[in-house]
Amino acid sequence: MRESPRYDRSVSFDRPLVDRRLFGWVAVVSLATLTVAVAVHPGPLPGEVSYIDWLQRLGEPVPSVADFVRSTTGTEASIVVGVLPGIWLVRRYGRAGLGAVLIGLFALLVVQPLYKEVVDRPRPAASQVEVRGAYTSKSFPSGHSLGTTVVWGTLSAVAWRRRHRAVAAAAAVPIVLTGFSSGVQGVHWPSDVVAGTLVGVLAVGAILETTDTSSRRSVGRREGRRDT
Repeated sequence: MRESPRYDRSVSFDRPLVDRRLFGWVAVVSLATLTVAVAVHPGPLPGEVSYIDWLQRLGEPVPSVADFVRSTTGTEASIVVGVLPGIWLVRRYGRAGLGAVLIGLFALLVVQPLYKEVVDRPRPAASQVEVRGAYTSKSFPSGHSLGTTVVWGTLSAVAWRRRHRAVAAAAAVPIVLTGFSSGVQGVHWPSDVVAGTLVGVLAVGAILETTDTSSRRSVGRREGRRDT
């Protein structure tokens, strides 16, 4: 008989749930506002060209680090990195864990390409910035930032809630580096990065909601058995 998902007593569900939902609405409104702004003005938003120009004037090791990060944080790399955490989610939460994994894959493989095609924003052009990296898709939102946020953001959130603060901070580093590397490489506008990160944050919130719901139901069943 399948064991029900274990309840982690170090995690409190009520207050974090409220805070996460509020944060989720802020992310939705921010993403919608940014999407409308980009749809109305597909080119660079005010200050974006200057920002990328500043990033690209930074000397070594910045360009080399950006090249490494860019080559190791795509959709495929995010899926590879997420294999072991995905297995852990399924083993710990059963069907809810599988649902969490599917949410992440849906964000990476369905939401990202569909969003890009709908918004249809062109990439930065050589006449605007120095384009140092290759790309095969539209610009908005950044798939690298989306994928990195889904995988590493989930790891960071889980570590933080289990009070592993150093691990949580370390897991958030790839998210920051990915955003900067896209600018250094001249392949994304900052608004692309912000949008990709926001979509990833929403996916992380849905993943946590799924696993928390499973844990709350497990606790309810155990308390019901004790009462009888």
